[in-house]
Amino acid sequence: MFWIYNFLVALSVPLFPIVKLKTKDRGEVHLKPRLSTNFPGAENKIFLHAASIGEVNTVKPLVKKLEGKVALTTFTDYGLERAKKLYPEVPSRVTPLDLYPLIKKFLKKNRPKAILIYESEIWPSLLKATTELSIPLFFVSGKIGEKAYRRLLKFKKFLKPLIEDKTFLAKSEKDAERALEVGFKKVEVVGDLKLDYEPPQERAPLKIEGRRFVVLWGSTHSGEERLAAEVHQKLKEEFPGLLTVIAPRHVGRAKSLKLPGKTVFRSESQTVPSDAEFYVVDTVGELPSLYSYSTVAVVGGSLVPGIGGHNPVEPVATGVPTVMGVYGTEFSDVAERLGVDVVTPLELERTLRTLLQNPKLRQEKSSRSFLNWKMERGVTERILKKIGETVEF
Repeated sequence: MFWIYNFLVALSVPLFPIVKLKTKDRGEVHLKPRLSTNFPGAENKIFLHAASIGEVNTVKPLVKKLEGKVALTTFTDYGLERAKKLYPEVPSRVTPLDLYPLIKKFLKKNRPKAILIYESEIWPSLLKATTELSIPLFFVSGKIGEKAYRRLLKFKKFLKPLIEDKTFLAKSEKDAERALEVGFKKVEVVGDLKLDYEPPQERAPLKIEGRRFVVLWGSTHSGEERLAAEVHQKLKEEFPGLLTVIAPRHVGRAKSLKLPGKTVFRSESQTVPSDAEFYVVDTVGELPSLYSYSTVAVVGGSLVPGIGGHNPVEPVATGVPTVMGVYGTEFSDVAERLGVDVVTPLELERTLRTLLQNPKLRQEKSSRSFLNWKMERGVTERILKKIGETVEF
């Protein structure tokens, strides 16, 4: 079965140009760097793998704690671009293709002290090669979602010999239970690394003219901007000075948005005039800081199916009452731990109206979520403590 897998991986090589086109919005996957085994500056370091942009952002606490001792790999080119910008001093590259001879050569050449895989990417050739070369491999803040769980159970007989000597440091009890079911033997719950998020130390400049309620929709996807506009139109009847701020996940979509009111783009102005109804954030990297200007925050990717949501910790950490949609399944555990309101698209208007009407309720919700976040932190230290029992760093 293992060699059949490798044969299929080899057959996929000619398909990379097609894959690149189909994954354009989520992160490109060029072939050439994936056939290289070079990794300058990474020898004898701990390799940390983060799939794409979101994961690269999330592992920041680990990278910071392992400063000078870590090298980073990503799956997408967009993830690599973000890694080089966020961690310019850290060696980084896209991960090689999961072909056994290539992976084994890559590992022998660069001799990592250990490999940390954030969340749940399972690469059979990497697993086999690390065992043969006695390289410790850990899944950190490990996650096994429902779809992945069903898929892994189907291949349990094939995967069990590859994973039974690996360590799965789970983000939740459910993930730990699933890890044991699919064949991991060394499993422990450490928590969700997303909870160790560090808010920006400096506030991005923004001037909002007039005293206004501000609803900020962060990391929105197609369909959510239309919902934001519809909710805005209904709420402004009661709150005539309402400002709706929209930050699309993919900023390239920003200029194509059709909104029913005067719209200002952040790339053109850091001042929002009193007669503007919509402010569109079409810049990269400023959203976490801009949350602090909002009265209420709505987490995007959670009000339309198929995305899985984005991290609600970002607005919570700025002390803003936060609302998330029922489709934010990838962050449902985090939302529950923080006490974030989770609503359907039909419930959203009523929820926002209630929050805007009631300053005491806003204060209670934001304070409770903020304190929950503070109490849940410390995941990085728990991960490093477990790794330190095996690896010297």
